[in-house]
Amino acid sequence: MIKQKLKPHLISLSAISLVLVTLTGCTAANNQFRESVMQRIIRSGKIRCSYLVYSSYFRKDPNTGKLSGIFHDLMEEIGKNADLQVEWVEEVGYEGIFPGLQSGRSDVFAGGLWANASRAKAAAFSEPVFYSAITPWVRPEDKSFDADLNAVNSPSYKIATIDGAMEDIIAKTDFPKAKRVSLPELSPFSQNLLNVVTGKADITFAEPMVVSEFLSNNPGSLRQIHAEKPIRIFGNCLATKSSEIELKDFLDVAVMEIVNDGRAEKILQQYQPNQTTFYRLAQPYRVTSGLQSVQTEGK
Repeated sequence: MIKQKLKPHLISLSAISLVLVTLTGCTAANNQFRESVMQRIIRSGKIRCSYLVYSSYFRKDPNTGKLSGIFHDLMEEIGKNADLQVEWVEEVGYEGIFPGLQSGRSDVFAGGLWANASRAKAAAFSEPVFYSAITPWVRPEDKSFDADLNAVNSPSYKIATIDGAMEDIIAKTDFPKAKRVSLPELSPFSQNLLNVVTGKADITFAEPMVVSEFLSNNPGSLRQIHAEKPIRIFGNCLATKSSEIELKDFLDVAVMEIVNDGRAEKILQQYQPNQTTFYRLAQPYRVTSGLQSVQTEGK
């Protein structure tokens, strides 16, 4: 009997093909059984959250470390509804939000964040809880931009910013010729406003809620201009890793449950009782008088 020998190069190709098929199968199997963040949350009963101190969205008592604020209370309500323990695992600055989500240090950034296109490249955002308007703020005596806000776009003027914050983004995109007086990302926003008050900068961009708290301690130190036309309007959202679609869907449902049953409004009133700062969500439904009558008769 004559034994036929395989050519060496054929043996090599066959072996390589077998290895590739095996590796591909192993990779597919690993991907198939890899636990998602939402699966781990359900299994462990815990959801890990990061936050950024920005009153009244999120507060941290400097003496006791106690946490509070709109989004703290909102996330705790979500935990109660879903029977999940909320773990506040990390305080971050603006530039640390997305790396923390991507690396898995936290599941959700629950400090409240304005969603925009550039940020949407780095994270997935929940349905908004409410909306905020961002307007320009200057010293009371400064009339430089009253007639035309575009005048800010000049090397002659300075914009107060915090690295990675929305006023920083606005300065870079809308007024690139202006100089920026920047603070590190964990700086308190009050310091950013002080840079305008003390003349280190000419203007900044902020929502009235934050400035009103500052003005309660520094009355008459800042003036809002062009209030009738905000420079930006953003939804305030929770954020998670872009690939975690299950978790994003969960947050959407959880947020709307709290908005629709009125608990979100109670939280907002607790931290901003005059109801003039935040824009509430329009309800996506209409209750007819007939339905109200039937419900009344049923009781």
